[in-house]
Amino acid sequence: MNFPRLPIEKFDENGLLQAFYINRFSEHLKKYHSDINHPHKHDFYLTVFFEKGSGRHDIDFNAYSIQPNSVFFLQPEQIHHWEFEEEAEGWIFFHSEDFYKLYVTHFELYQWPFFQSRDSNPKLDIAGDQAALLQQRFAEMMSEYKENTKHSFLKIASLSQLIYADLARIYGEQTSSGLPKNNLYQDHFHRFIKLLDEHYMEHKNASFYASELAMTTKHLHRVCLSCAGKSTSQLIAERLILEAKRKLVSDSKSIQEIADDLGFENYPYFHLFFKKHAGETPKQFRERN
Repeated sequence: MNFPRLPIEKFDENGLLQAFYINRFSEHLKKYHSDINHPHKHDFYLTVFFEKGSGRHDIDFNAYSIQPNSVFFLQPEQIHHWEFEEEAEGWIFFHSEDFYKLYVTHFELYQWPFFQSRDSNPKLDIAGDQAALLQQRFAEMMSEYKENTKHSFLKIASLSQLIYADLARIYGEQTSSGLPKNNLYQDHFHRFIKLLDEHYMEHKNASFYASELAMTTKHLHRVCLSCAGKSTSQLIAERLILEAKRKLVSDSKSIQEIADDLGFENYPYFHLFFKKHAGETPKQFRERN
């Protein structure tokens, strides 16, 4: 079994704003339930605001509780799954990276703290007065989306920025991780994460990434600590563990074959590496999931 990857074109509602989508959450579930009822991933950035409901949201093998006035952020390729105990209502919107780049020229997506990296906390709880403002913004965005006039996309892009700005302020207060204080470090960190996604299977040492980024391993370590609160080695290990978990759950290959795919020299080393960083053996994780 492979996790389905849903493209944003699947949710094209009006034929014009193909790189953007917004809906009431209950309507979204009703229309796309068969596609999103099982673990899956996307090729876009997604934000969900729950006004009511309860349940569990699994994101990359971590479980988060769903409750009123909770917000979730998802980045491309993250595997997620909803399980509801009570009927949920709220808002959902998502967009492609290209949509954002086209209409927002002064701020990169990765500069928002919730989209900074895979390690960014994907959940935010907000207060009642903050929720009321958020509801207004979503309602206005929905109105523009339905109206679909010549300049609707410009207003939608502006409203998405306002929503992100409001949520980033709250996010910073709750996580001590507001907008980046050092934009140069943030740029370096973003480049490192992109390199890591491309090379983590064959390059597991910090020295390779430091060399590619034309900096010392010490400086890369400082960048990672400043932006993610983790060392370079930790981030490399976590990327490997995430991919190992994905393969153990979705791939029919043996654990030995998965270890080979991930570039480990032998199975015993992969076994020890996984147990050290995941807290259980690969076999235990596969059986439990």
